[in-house]
Amino acid sequence: MDYLLASNGIISKFPYSLEELRSDNPQTSFAWEMSAEELSDWGVYSVDEQNPPPYNDQTESIELQDPSLVNGLWIRSWLITSASTEEMEQRKVIKSAEVRRRRNRLLSETDYTQIPDFQGSEVEKLNFAQFRQQLRELPQQEGFPFSYVWPNADFFDSVQP
Repeated sequence: MDYLLASNGIISKFPYSLEELRSDNPQTSFAWEMSAEELSDWGVYSVDEQNPPPYNDQTESIELQDPSLVNGLWIRSWLITSASTEEMEQRKVIKSAEVRRRRNRLLSETDYTQIPDFQGSEVEKLNFAQFRQQLRELPQQEGFPFSYVWPNADFFDSVQP
């Protein structure tokens, strides 16, 4: 749990811990567990963090805000802003690299299926060839790298290298 130290609704330290409360007050013996009322006597308050709201990670940025006092409770909320053109381009590059790494790993893991002495049936050979071609075409899908469909690999577990 996160805490803060405040007086008259003004934060003097965040984050703040119960260990710091004990350290800041060495002449005081504190109970191991303290109620919210006991903590408030010392200006220590728990901070609730809201769940992040839905947002578009392609075009928006989200940032956890400093605590604010809302209806007597200290709350950390989220701020959603539009991402800059540079941020959106950087995210596209990063996401593209992530998807391509996974795609390349799958291609690497199925390389053995393309050698002449692969022991699979003709259907399995065809399935792997089609699967690998669809993997290579993945970056050409509309919406790539944020929206795409992985090729079906249900047959993959049936054959082991």
